[in-house]
Amino acid sequence: MPAATATAVGTTSRRALDLGRFGVSEIAFPPGRCLPWHAHPRACIAVVLAGAVRKRFAASEGVAADGTLVTMPAEEPHEDEFGRDGARIVVVETDDEVGAAKAFRDWTATYLALRIADELADPDPLTPLAVEGLALELAVVSQRGPVPVPAARWLESVRELLDERFREPPSATEIATEVGVHPSHLARAFRAHYGDSLGGYARRLRLDWAAERLARTDEPLASLALEGGFVDQSHLTRAFKRRFGVTPARYRRAHR
Repeated sequence: MPAATATAVGTTSRRALDLGRFGVSEIAFPPGRCLPWHAHPRACIAVVLAGAVRKRFAASEGVAADGTLVTMPAEEPHEDEFGRDGARIVVVETDDEVGAAKAFRDWTATYLALRIADELADPDPLTPLAVEGLALELAVVSQRGPVPVPAARWLESVRELLDERFREPPSATEIATEVGVHPSHLARAFRAHYGDSLGGYARRLRLDWAAERLARTDEPLASLALEGGFVDQSHLTRAFKRRFGVTPARYRRAHR
């Protein structure tokens, strides 16, 4: 087994906070950096904020681009190869169990990681408390993850389709035709497995995406609304306030 290696090995910059239960850091890797097979002494929950990294495990490999959450149990052997833009990653190290290594795109996780990065960049006396709370939220997101549906692979295909096309999702009939089931069966099965309707799931993804964009860009609300699949800025504002309790403009100001 590869020797235990600190998560900061190979980085060009690092901000870190030791909270006991959690070690939380924001780290940056240069373009083209390759970290040969290694393992970390603690379990890791990582979110790629920018760039990309190809991760190779004993039984699988894949590219984790921006917006991807990755979990790895302690002492999990893996190899990292960073893309042409390098990568900026928020990492939460923990002694808690995180399950098997997995990776999936999640805008809620990205938003939480961005808030962690903001706290680490401009700390104050309440930063440890704030970061611990955010790390706990991120741990919950990582544990819930994509709901496994081993008896119905087609349902996972539906979820993946909505993840990719949440800004302009196809109709339930179109989705049902694509996966080869009746629309009513699709609707019932999706809600049973994922706890939400097709439309509710896509709406939640769209609003999580909007929250992440508001926190990290200065894109005008009108163009962000159109890019995110909302009818117009007013539609975005109404839906966003229902979900988060504040308007998009106020939300953006609060995270600057």
